[in-house]
Amino acid sequence: MKKVRVGVIGLGGIGNFKHVKELIECKNAQIVAICDIDDEALERAKEHSGVKAEKCYKDYKELISDPDVDAVEVCTPNYLHAEMAKAALSAGKPVNLEKPISMSYNEAVSILDAEKESGTFGMTCFSYRFKPAVRYAKFIVDKGDIGNIVGLNVAYLKNSGFWEGRALEWRFEKEKAGSGVVGDLGVHLIDLAQLLAGNIKELTATKQIVVKERPKLDGSGMGAVGTDDSCSFIARFASGAEGSFHITRCAIGHNNTIRYDVYGDRGAISFDLNDPTVLTVCKGEGDPKNYKSETVKVPEEFYVTQEETFVDAVLGKRDPLFPSLSDGAFSQKIVDAILESSEKGCWIAV
Repeated sequence: MKKVRVGVIGLGGIGNFKHVKELIECKNAQIVAICDIDDEALERAKEHSGVKAEKCYKDYKELISDPDVDAVEVCTPNYLHAEMAKAALSAGKPVNLEKPISMSYNEAVSILDAEKESGTFGMTCFSYRFKPAVRYAKFIVDKGDIGNIVGLNVAYLKNSGFWEGRALEWRFEKEKAGSGVVGDLGVHLIDLAQLLAGNIKELTATKQIVVKERPKLDGSGMGAVGTDDSCSFIARFASGAEGSFHITRCAIGHNNTIRYDVYGDRGAISFDLNDPTVLTVCKGEGDPKNYKSETVKVPEEFYVTQEETFVDAVLGKRDPLFPSLSDGAFSQKIVDAILESSEKGCWIAV
C-alpha cells in the first residue's frame, strides 16, 4: 500500500511530540515536509522526523504547494488555524487541524465552506476520542447498557497555570488564543460529552483569570494575562440530560486529569484518563441499591491512535468516531456560548 505523504505545520510541543511522534509510528504514513518559523523547532523536528533539509520550510504556503505533500497537519497557535486549514483545503489536500479549530464560530463556518468547495475533507484533533476508555464508554452507551443518560459530572484538571516562571506565551494572549482553558482544554470535555450524550442545548458559565500577570517573552517585565485559567459551566442537553463541567489549569496535584461520571436511568459508567485502559461500570437488575460497580479492562478492539485515524481516512477508510470539522465547529459554537454566558451572567441557548 502506498504511504500517505504528510506535511506538518507548527513544530512546538503538540506538533513535534504528539503529531510527528505518532506519524513516525504510523505504518501507512511518511512525513515528507515540516514547517515552522522558529529555527530551533524546525531543526529539532528535522532530527526527530528525518525530513530532508530542502523540505524544511518557514513559509506554510510553500509546504502546502509542495507536490510531494498529500495531506497537511496544522499544529500552530489558534489564530492561525483557519487561514492555514483553508489554504490546505483549497489546494485539495486533506487537513488534520488542531483544536480549537478557530477563534470563533463564524470563522469555523468559513472553514466548513472551504471544505465543501474543496472536494476533500478535514479532521479535528479531538485527541481524547481515541482513548480506549472513551471508545468503550461510547460502545456501552450505544448498546443501551446504562439506559438513557440523565446526568454527567466532568472535570479537566491541570497544574500548569502555576508552573514556576511560566511566561506570557500565546496561550495567555486573547488576540492569539481567543480563550484560555475554555478553548484549550474545555473543547475536549465538550466533544466527549456530546459524543456520549448528544448535543448541548443551553448553558450557563463562569470563568476567571487566576494568575493575573506573567513575565513577557522578550524579558521586558510583566504583562497582563488576557485568557481564563479556570471555568465552570452547567449544560442542558437536547436529550434532557444535565451536565456539570469544571476546567482549570490551577489544580495543584494534577498534571493532566480528565474524569467522567456518566449516569443513566439503568446504570452508570466512569473513567479517569490517567489510566485510559480501564472503565468502571455500575449496573444490575431490580433495585438500584443493589447494583454493583466493576472496573473492567478495555478490549483491544477499542485501541487506535489519532494519526492512524487521519491517515486511514485519507486512504478511504473512515473510523465510525471520526471527528469531523463540523464537530470542531459545533464545539466552537459552545465555546462562544460559554464566553458570552460568563460575560453576561445568564443562560445562553446554543
